Amino acid sequence: MTTSFLIQIILNVEPNAENSNAASYVSIQGLSNEPKEHVLIELIGAIIGEPFYEELRTKQQLGYIVSSGARAVGKTKSLGFIAQSSTATNEKLTSEIMKYLDNVRPKFLENLGKGDFAVYVKSLVDRKLEPDKDLATETTRNWAEISSGRLQFDRPQREVAALLDLTKEDLLEFWDNFFVKDGRRVLITEIVPQVGKTSAPKPALSSNPKSADLNSPSLVLGIDDIGIYRRDRSQLM
Repeated sequence: MTTSFLIQIILNVEPNAENSNAASYVSIQGLSNEPKEHVLIELIGAIIGEPFYEELRTKQQLGYIVSSGARAVGKTKSLGFIAQSSTATNEKLTSEIMKYLDNVRPKFLENLGKGDFAVYVKSLVDRKLEPDKDLATETTRNWAEISSGRLQFDRPQREVAALLDLTKEDLLEFWDNFFVKDGRRVLITEIVPQVGKTSAPKPALSSNPKSADLNSPSLVLGIDDIGIYRRDRSQLM
């Protein structure tokens, strides 16, 4: 049975010593390169993106930078949530993001009406079928397929076909497998400032990203040298 996998990275040394902002980025990684999973990630991002901003930025006023969305990672896609604040600590930001995600199914997905579901699907379909406005846009889109090794130049058509076959039940089942049940893959990256209201004691370093137990379902990496970590990050793949 596949178990949940969570990596938490704490950047111990902020390159800008005067930066007083804490930040948290929570990313949920997908594993499939199939169009159906990709459009499900995009669809969920569209459904919960605005409420995420409304909750953390407007209601709680945790940070002046709050955003979320799907992004391509190689041949897969992930769903990311970020908050940056000069008043809330990194632990508070991460806690509120995770609390929000824990409520996604009952608060947003289960209550989604058939009509609203159709509206979100149509919006994504229209966006994917919109013709490239100029040669530069078309070139950028095709080059992204080449540089990533995906080579799916008919990706919009494939993803539209997958979107039109989706049901609300597909959405609920996917979210359960993506985040709720064992098998989820979550990466949490935090920045802890050393000055200002959100400063905190320097977190303990992990032994070494290379020697860390990557088979552990929960791994915390304290990074003291960002350059070295970037060089060695392939050890985490």
